[in-house]
Amino acid sequence: MEKIKKAKIKIEKDLQDLEKSLNKSLKSKINLATEISSYTISSGGKRIRPLLSIFIARCLNYSGKELIKLCTAIELLHTATLIHDDVVDESDTRRGKPSVNKKWDIMHSVLVGDFVYSKAFQNMSSLKNPEIIKVLANSTNMISEGEVMQLSLKASFLSEKDYFQIISNKTAELFKASAVSAALLSNASAEELKFVKHLAFSLGIIFQINDDILDYFGDSQRTGKQIGQDLSEGKITLPLIKTYNLSSTKEKKIIKNSLGNSTKKNITLIKNLIQSSGALKEVLNIRNKYYKTCIRNTKKLPSSNFRKLLENTINELVQIDF
Repeated sequence: MEKIKKAKIKIEKDLQDLEKSLNKSLKSKINLATEISSYTISSGGKRIRPLLSIFIARCLNYSGKELIKLCTAIELLHTATLIHDDVVDESDTRRGKPSVNKKWDIMHSVLVGDFVYSKAFQNMSSLKNPEIIKVLANSTNMISEGEVMQLSLKASFLSEKDYFQIISNKTAELFKASAVSAALLSNASAEELKFVKHLAFSLGIIFQINDDILDYFGDSQRTGKQIGQDLSEGKITLPLIKTYNLSSTKEKKIIKNSLGNSTKKNITLIKNLIQSSGALKEVLNIRNKYYKTCIRNTKKLPSSNFRKLLENTINELVQIDF
């Protein structure tokens, strides 16, 4: 128990160092750039992606000084995508607070999103291993491709195949890059890189599926999202895709008519359809398959208290209340 406590203290110290590094990275001579980017960084968030990097590095016995630089770059990349996401989705809130484009405007959102991207790449460029820079640069490109793909398919009812391609790019890719870059930093073997990649990618898919479930069945006070926000934005996610495929012609029409029309009545109707059709059960089954892959690969990491903490964190992420 004492050793677990020491490992936990070490992780907490890494996260504290990350917060200091994030605040330092976002300082600019242009006060407004600092204000807006800091507003987004300080608006909450679990720091899951850099936390994953920290866990992987500590599990692989990394003891150098570049981990926090890497984690800072990863969190800034993620933050920049969130700022731009809210512009595309026309979202008014982010983590329970007004989004940047709501508090300021679209022009500020786009430009400050670019500013945060530039800060991420400054941190990346200071890393010594060019393979890490390549991994993160490729990940940034894939995230952008996922955004464009989602936008190009907005007018059509998304297929399950397209859904998984989009979330693989937009969400799971950065999870994978966070873990792989930390493994590279730790001089991991080819075999270690392989199972680290699989555990992180699976975790990213789990995270996104859970988020999509919580959009319909979560507690808005805890998630920071209004119930039915995806439906309101016309965003088609796995619970809705599964429900549509299991529905009658009449029900399919109701689902299509509800997109972009998130009245309380519509949200309740869609929630009932998701449950009564068996779609929710199917979605949970898919998520649980990814969970098994994630845990199986996590157990291939060297046995340590850091690995136990990582397993606990994964289990906490999978267990959602709804």
